[in-house]
Amino acid sequence: MAEGVSSSVLTVYPSVTYPSHTSIVTGAYPERHGIFGNDVFDPSVPNNPEWHWFARAIKVETLWDAATRRRLSTAMISWPVATGAGDYNVPEIIKFGRPLTETLALIKANARPQKLIEEIEQADPALYASVSKDEQDDMRTRFAEYVIEKKRPEVTLIHLLDLDHFQHDFGPFTPEAERVLEKIDAYVARILAAAERAGTLSETAVFIVSDHGFQPIDKLIHPGVLLERAGLLKFREERDAQGRTRRVIAEWRAMPYPSGGSCSIILRDPGDTDALNRARAVFNDFTNGMATGFPADGKGSLRLLDAKEIRAQHANPRVSLMLEAAEGYSFGHNYTGESVTPNPQRGQHGYLPSRYLNTFIAAGAGIKRRGPLNNSRPVRIIDLGPTMARVLKLKLGGAQGHALSLK
Repeated sequence: MAEGVSSSVLTVYPSVTYPSHTSIVTGAYPERHGIFGNDVFDPSVPNNPEWHWFARAIKVETLWDAATRRRLSTAMISWPVATGAGDYNVPEIIKFGRPLTETLALIKANARPQKLIEEIEQADPALYASVSKDEQDDMRTRFAEYVIEKKRPEVTLIHLLDLDHFQHDFGPFTPEAERVLEKIDAYVARILAAAERAGTLSETAVFIVSDHGFQPIDKLIHPGVLLERAGLLKFREERDAQGRTRRVIAEWRAMPYPSGGSCSIILRDPGDTDALNRARAVFNDFTNGMATGFPADGKGSLRLLDAKEIRAQHANPRVSLMLEAAEGYSFGHNYTGESVTPNPQRGQHGYLPSRYLNTFIAAGAGIKRRGPLNNSRPVRIIDLGPTMARVLKLKLGGAQGHALSLK
């Protein structure tokens, strides 16, 4: 920060990892780039374990596309929605709820070039030494160190995510979260040292960006429970190949698409005004504090955003109604049981961008300004991709943001 520029940042809606990261590298809002949540919306799989892993889902040009067009080599280390792209790619692709070995198998199968992970394993016997279910950024940093030093890519994107995990578990600004933030500071130092060993640090611009903020929480609202009670979605039981019984969606008129502190309500038929009105009626009680388990002081525990407000946020154009959780609340994925339950997590994001800020720091080659940008007013996250492109002498086709002046 002392050697470059910094600013607070307004992110996108919903403010979750995959839409935000995609806006960073495209300079576009979700309405244009097409990534509206972390997971893929699929009504047949209500709690879909498949996320937007693959770069092919992005509908506009990315920073790596623009770099490739100019014959600049690119590397992505655990960068969201980037699997299958770039010259060097250690993909972010996860087998949720399974041992790390299964996730590593997926990473190896989708790495670019093939056998890149095996090459790094041979060169770094300590690659997995510090990996645990809670902390994996040392491993990601080791991947980045190797690729930067040995492959010398001209554009490198790195996603470190242990801080996100610890803020979910313990809440923002807690001692546990701050200890991880200090570790990330050391990881950044190691990444810079790798560039120095590669001989590229003096010609490198470094951008440090967070994708969203965090809010403390303690309760979950389950929109799926309420929509089922209203008859807007129905289940049936079926047996899987192992003979286990499971509930699957039999029919639906309105489905929830939760994203932490917000939840999209998607209509099967966008013109079904009866379903929209019934869904709105279900959630109206929760806006005025009448629902069981919510404050009775009239403040309510969620607010409703109509189509006009959703469009103003440049969010998913298919969404007819959006739920925004009040302070202390976020949205869950249950379809049975109570509509409000205790939340095992202590921190969440996904809320309207105006409810918190995230971070931008830039220093290094081509960045001559010093101090805060824009008189300390936040910049837009969609301005960061065009800014990085300008430093690289590239242009991002399809960007809605504008490059910031760093000179």
